[in-house]
Amino acid sequence: MPSPTFRTLIRILAVSLVAAAPSAQEALEEVIVTAQKREQSLQEVGISVTAYTGEQIKEMGITNSVDLTAMTPGLQYTVPNAEGSQINFFLRGVGLNDFADANENPVATYVDEVYRGAMGGLHFQLFDMERVEVLRGPQGTLYGRNTTGGLIHFISRKPTDVFEAYGDVTIGSFGTLQFDGAVSGPIPEIDGLKARVSLSKNMHNGYVKNEGPGPDYNSTDAFAARLQLQYDLTETFSALVNMHGSWNDGSVGAWQHQSTKPTPDGNVELPADENFWGTCPGCDVFGYRDNDNNPFHGEFDRDGTVVVQSWGLSGRLEWKFDNFDVVSITAFEKVNRLQEEDTDATPFPLIIPTFGGDTDQITQELRISGDTDQMRWLGGFYYFSSEVDANYLLDLTNLGFVFFDANYLQDTDSWSVFGNLEYDLTPQFTLIGGLRYTEEEKDLSYTNVDLTGLYAFLTAIGVVPLTPFRPSPDDAFVFTGDSVGDLARHDKTNLSGKIELDWKPADDLLVYAAFSRGVKSAGFNTGFLDGTFIFASNTPQTIPFDDETLHAFEAGIKSTLFGGTTRFNASGFYYDYKDFQTFRFELLNQVIFNTDAEVFGAEFELITSPWDGWDFLFGLALLDATADDIPNPATGELRDRTMVSAPDVTFNGMARYSWPMWGGTMAAVATMQFQDETFFDIQNHPISRENGYVVGNARLQWTSPTEHWYAAVFVNNIADEEYLSYTFDFTGFGFNQQAYGRPRWIGGTVGYSWE
Repeated sequence: MPSPTFRTLIRILAVSLVAAAPSAQEALEEVIVTAQKREQSLQEVGISVTAYTGEQIKEMGITNSVDLTAMTPGLQYTVPNAEGSQINFFLRGVGLNDFADANENPVATYVDEVYRGAMGGLHFQLFDMERVEVLRGPQGTLYGRNTTGGLIHFISRKPTDVFEAYGDVTIGSFGTLQFDGAVSGPIPEIDGLKARVSLSKNMHNGYVKNEGPGPDYNSTDAFAARLQLQYDLTETFSALVNMHGSWNDGSVGAWQHQSTKPTPDGNVELPADENFWGTCPGCDVFGYRDNDNNPFHGEFDRDGTVVVQSWGLSGRLEWKFDNFDVVSITAFEKVNRLQEEDTDATPFPLIIPTFGGDTDQITQELRISGDTDQMRWLGGFYYFSSEVDANYLLDLTNLGFVFFDANYLQDTDSWSVFGNLEYDLTPQFTLIGGLRYTEEEKDLSYTNVDLTGLYAFLTAIGVVPLTPFRPSPDDAFVFTGDSVGDLARHDKTNLSGKIELDWKPADDLLVYAAFSRGVKSAGFNTGFLDGTFIFASNTPQTIPFDDETLHAFEAGIKSTLFGGTTRFNASGFYYDYKDFQTFRFELLNQVIFNTDAEVFGAEFELITSPWDGWDFLFGLALLDATADDIPNPATGELRDRTMVSAPDVTFNGMARYSWPMWGGTMAAVATMQFQDETFFDIQNHPISRENGYVVGNARLQWTSPTEHWYAAVFVNNIADEEYLSYTFDFTGFGFNQQAYGRPRWIGGTVGYSWE
């Protein structure tokens, strides 16, 4: 029997669809996407896609990459290293919850056609955007790398043939000061050359009050810039150079401290009157309990810091010939990340980690495409090279334990060839098929050393023996080709692809059915590996994990109704996962392992402008995502668990009304997001559960008669809803880390555009 929440949401969609009756309202503007590496109408693409224009992004208050999740059905994210650091996207329940710099998301992120592999560089500002596209389901044929879950493509505005510019300033709660701006146009001295410069600066104070000696937490000081030069040498050849960089320095990691204990049914909150750990009633192993019951207050002894610097350079060359086009995209990306946090979330210096990682990435894509009356075809070559150089420190000396110094270098080299063919069997039926072959080599060289001499002492007295992966007394773990042989290398080949049948019974209706195979590459567990079995249970065999394979079955419809004033799109899917990569945490050590999983669900999206001045947008995602054979940490029993960040129901909505005022136009926009119960840990411990919440935002904007001036006021999280955005379980030490979403945020924007 469907739940009351589910029935209510279905009624909302149904009523909204009926309300969109034919009227004199103009048809919706056509949305152009590049989901299949060429420009097409959104309604002509047999893929579940959500796309937003730059103007929609602004009106919905989406200012950074993770804000997108609030208005995109089926898209979630987690922040295991705190706001502004490592970002893990989840789409239809598919994602990876790890926070090591060496790993990549199964929901790939692209910016201006360039893959961004480093998770530390995925929290970035959105400014001067053309549009954002979210593609659900495996996209292995055309995009290839690590797209089992799908991908997010952020597309910036390009240089223009005529001068245009804009600039806006936002002030708001917690000392918010933000500036976005861009200048674009031709370079008069050189015929065919045009440029665009885009800038963004965002600052705000911490919104988590620190009652300890350090600063308030969750502040931001970020700057980003982008320079694009486009040279149209002839009508058949153009070159686009994209230089970009960003810098973010924030005080983050404001974990709330929750005292916990283990039970046969999972880890739970420790009652205030129970002295489970023998330190004091309601306290953790260290004798601490947070008693203020305020998610935006804490006692922190350390300045939580995240500094992320990234920059990149890409060159896109395009040749147009009589019968085919050629595109070459060469790119270099670099991300440097430094993360420090107060892990124990107490006023005492107890668990003190520092994470530093440098990622260098080179990609090269070459593709050739063409078409005939009945056929569109595309083929290509893709190369990916990445080097991750990381240093992780863990200071436990104030507890009388070790000081770990872990260093690793991971090198990845991958190449693939791919092809895609669309053939019109009849005017109504189109068959689409694609295939990608990939070869990849990945090597890891890892060492973890105890700097205190404790392990050397324990080795000398015979408590912990020397082994090939502990060749020296100070070693905690050594994982290299010399110590473990071929375990330190992955040498893999794989096939991904798709076959799809599209049926277009009418101009305003598309019905599609598809089978896709997606593959995410294999990898290695890093972090604080320990072969002594004191702080972890690592053996060489547990360090590598295999690639994952997803077989996806999907069917959907895309329809345009009521004279073009309404679009209703729906899709249903079933995923059969083999060797699904999932994550568990053991004391001080993250562990990724392979298991099987099964996912099925559906999405519904409705966009309508039923009456003059009114616009509505609704999205609904239904999901059932189960991972098989997850071991119980206490007993080893294998159980099925709900996958991480996979709520059964999510719903988002937007209502917009505009009317003439003061010679210009006033527009009121209200958005809301509902998320059902979700877990942040594959064990589904009660303390890792968010029970569900609703967050609403509102914006009021006036645009001048000339459309040059605009001014807006906004309120985000109107009801000041308190909801968990992430948890991290340290019940081995008697506590759970909790992170909360942002509180109510009020602000205003003034801007001017030149055209």
